Amino acid sequence: MKLKKGYLFLLFTLFIICVMAGYIFRDLNLDLERLRESLENVPPIVMENLEFEREISGELWRVRTPVAERRHDIVELHSVDVQRRFASGKEWFFTGMHGLYSETAESADVTDLVGTMETDTRVLNLESPFLSWSLNENVFLFPRGLIVYDTEFLLETDLASLDESGIMALNEGAVIRWRKIAE
Repeated sequence: MKLKKGYLFLLFTLFIICVMAGYIFRDLNLDLERLRESLENVPPIVMENLEFEREISGELWRVRTPVAERRHDIVELHSVDVQRRFASGKEWFFTGMHGLYSETAESADVTDLVGTMETDTRVLNLESPFLSWSLNENVFLFPRGLIVYDTEFLLETDLASLDESGIMALNEGAVIRWRKIAE
């Protein structure tokens, strides 16, 4: 009887070892392509009512969005408000209907943009169907056109860029219409 119990214990132990070995071999032979596909199909992380503040070179940047979805390194923003406050107290405001931010490229795109830019002498309004920005270049690019206006003029261009200091380049020319009535 004692021999039979020892024999059963040995068989049970061998069975457990074989099952564990089977799991180990199965894990070692995982299909990496299938694993990558399943990781790509992970649902996005959805966040609501977000506000970010970041100080860059003495300027305060504030970004607000009602809904953000993060999938891998891309953050998709449904409506986005951006405020840039300079050390001098001047401010820029941008609002867009949709935004994408790439963490790896450190770049952002915003669609259906409207905004205001405060200068030393006036407040400028701007509209653009598309804005692109990257941290490396630190230039706002308007590849689908830009309209800038105030009470005195309206400027339209098909391509424009705006550097961090507010200097605008109109590389393909522009049309300007003066609205100020002569006194």
